[in-house]
Amino acid sequence: MTHKECIYQWTDSDKRLYFISLIPFLIAFVGSAYILTTISIYLMLIFIGLYIIGNFFQAGACVGCPYQGKFCPAVFGVYLGNVMSSIIYKNRTFERRFFNINANAASITCILALLFPIYWLTLSGWYYVVGYLILVITYWFYFSSVFCLKCSYSDTCPGGRTAHTIFGK
Repeated sequence: MTHKECIYQWTDSDKRLYFISLIPFLIAFVGSAYILTTISIYLMLIFIGLYIIGNFFQAGACVGCPYQGKFCPAVFGVYLGNVMSSIIYKNRTFERRFFNINANAASITCILALLFPIYWLTLSGWYYVVGYLILVITYWFYFSSVFCLKCSYSDTCPGGRTAHTIFGK
């Protein structure tokens, strides 16, 4: 099934599960931002900035997605990218090169944002790093195994293709 053949319609149950699934990510993200703030406000601003930059690139990758501007169970809560896409790129059509540039930049920025706080979490206590990694891995595993397998854009999205490889169709 590709997103061009059949568009999965997200149910109210999917939406509730998605918002519940964000809890580990939000705890990790907000907790890390708080700890970074106790060290330096600039570290927290860099962390938040990486997240926003990742959303900007994600907005470019959302072009052509059947969920653009609608409910989208985006990984790591990058729903902001979907909203930005429907504003910035509302009249743009899907182009493979534009998608690849933005999807790769979004992936790299996401990885940088996830790795960014680890050094400072380690300075604050090794248990923060362990908790952070458990929360992020738990979130990613659940999200990928449940939502990526249903998503009509997962044949295009790098994360979706990875999830299908790991968890099957």
